[in-house]
Amino acid sequence: MKKILLTTVCGPFGVNTDDCTEHIQTELFHAQVTRAQGIFSPRVKYISYGLEYIAENLQAPVTVLQYPTMRQFRRELKKGYDYVGINFVIATFEKMRAMSRAVREILPASKIVLGGYGTMLPECEPYGDHICREEGVAFFRRLLGEPSDGELRHVVYPTFGKIAGIPAMKGAVVMAGLGCPHGCEFCATSHFHKQRHIPLLKTGRDLHAEIRRVHSMLGDTRLPIGIIEEDFLIQKKRAREYLDCVLQDTRDPIKISCFASARAISMWDPDDLVRMGVEAVWIGVESRQADYSKLKGLDVKKIIDSLHERGINTLCSLILGHDFHTEDMIREDFEYFVSLKPSLSQFLIMTPACSTPFFERLQAKGRLLDVPYREWDGFHLTFKHPNISKPVMEKLILDVYDQEYRRLGPSVLRYVERQLNGYLRYKDSPDELLRIRAAQYRRECVMALPLFPTAIRTAPSPEVSAWLSDLQQRIRSLAGTGGVKNALLAAIVPISAAVQQFKLDHLGYAQPKLLRTEYRAELRKAGSAEGAFSIVSRPQPFDGHTLVVDLLGAFDSLSIAAARKKIETYLAEHRGHLALSFAGLTRHEPGALMALLEKLKAYRERIKLIDIDCLQADVAAYARSCFEVIADLQGQGLHERPSEAN
Repeated sequence: MKKILLTTVCGPFGVNTDDCTEHIQTELFHAQVTRAQGIFSPRVKYISYGLEYIAENLQAPVTVLQYPTMRQFRRELKKGYDYVGINFVIATFEKMRAMSRAVREILPASKIVLGGYGTMLPECEPYGDHICREEGVAFFRRLLGEPSDGELRHVVYPTFGKIAGIPAMKGAVVMAGLGCPHGCEFCATSHFHKQRHIPLLKTGRDLHAEIRRVHSMLGDTRLPIGIIEEDFLIQKKRAREYLDCVLQDTRDPIKISCFASARAISMWDPDDLVRMGVEAVWIGVESRQADYSKLKGLDVKKIIDSLHERGINTLCSLILGHDFHTEDMIREDFEYFVSLKPSLSQFLIMTPACSTPFFERLQAKGRLLDVPYREWDGFHLTFKHPNISKPVMEKLILDVYDQEYRRLGPSVLRYVERQLNGYLRYKDSPDELLRIRAAQYRRECVMALPLFPTAIRTAPSPEVSAWLSDLQQRIRSLAGTGGVKNALLAAIVPISAAVQQFKLDHLGYAQPKLLRTEYRAELRKAGSAEGAFSIVSRPQPFDGHTLVVDLLGAFDSLSIAAARKKIETYLAEHRGHLALSFAGLTRHEPGALMALLEKLKAYRERIKLIDIDCLQADVAAYARSCFEVIADLQGQGLHERPSEAN
């Protein structure tokens, strides 16, 4: 049975290097929404959900890496895989290239599979043996010869975050569908899937059942759920069936957030959206002048106001860099956008993803700029704009984030203001479900009170400070104070906020920790071919260079003789040194490794060890007492330098 490795691109992230910019991060909010809001920027790191979904729905054993370092990635490769799948976007193209080279070096027989929106780049072809430009499960099942009609299983994806250093935003996400039918000329999502909607949960009942399964798995029926799908409300039959399930469910009513176009929202009674449990909607505003079908003929401000009045929050996005834009028109668009008073705001420079009509139009007219792909991050201009220069556009995008925060204040407390609106609107409603929603709104308002003193003290403008003071007083008088618990939290928040401010000022972007998940690992261990012990020598860069040998697979008492024979044969036939790496062992018997090390002690002057941290403590201690332990230099090769010795 084949072994599969699926991985995101390697870090570091959020730094300006040859393969990254400060805007390429593992966080959505802090990178693209609340980047100017300092300690009140929600800090939530998101994984690549698609990789976990693919892994869950294959029969072969799969390992998934979320945000490894290059060193961690190379160590994982030494364990041996038949296929290595790398997910990337255009902005992380250079990271993908470096990872592809590492696979060719360490696992030359392995097949590389490239996936994600980055595969829209024709330049990616030389770096993969297979290119996935479609839904990933069907692609991999076909590639591996697995049945194409197997049931689709979903994975539980919990999310966690912090605001001002205080744990918050606990929730989970559910993948409901892929693609988008609207076909906006700039949209990679829509054109990657050929303007189709691909449901992963086909009915509203399926969606409701999956959400309740997530609640059961995580042990919390109140957990808010983010629905991953480009325009959830446009699929009205399914969404209506989901609403019917919510109306029949007598437990804590589900809360969800979703993506939806203004046109889709206009098709619904806003009160039904409250009943459905929609607590936040991401809406593409794009530009007041934009002529997209999803916006045409609609009063967007009226639609957004109708949501805010009912306690539903909005994340609205505005695009800078339409051909009709001048500097003055961008400022006019910004003033219009601020008048909408979105709870959260995203601003990005229009970027031409390959295979979109926008890209093809620019390419045909010779308007694409020769800029590195890392700058295709939404904060750099990548084409010749008819009215605005590259430096001016890139300054504008940062200015609008700063101005939005100065004008509207912390998004997290805008969020609370909308919830207070909903509480006051529905607290005396004759509709029982709406009264329950009102109680949910009230609870969220009261829970946010400890943030207010610090938010008022650090407000970006006197106007925002006054608004926050008024909102704080309204919540206390209309919804309650939260008692002793809130008083204690209010004392903790300033300290936590000060720590977070110090980190922002002095420590740089916090890198994500590796998340490694194995699917069907028992198949890997049971299969003799996959679990068998082997010894693989790495290529020597030049004569006399230390030969690096990787011990791979499962090491037990039966492996001792084979390992000892190969090592002693090499030492007898060559005069050089040998370095043994243990990173590729999938499992090992400590006693067997101790026996091997004991037998090799006679060669301690010529044998060095690397990657012994994966061994049990007593084995590692014995190894250090008998042999010199040196650094691997990320698998690049060993050089005889005293500075590399531990």
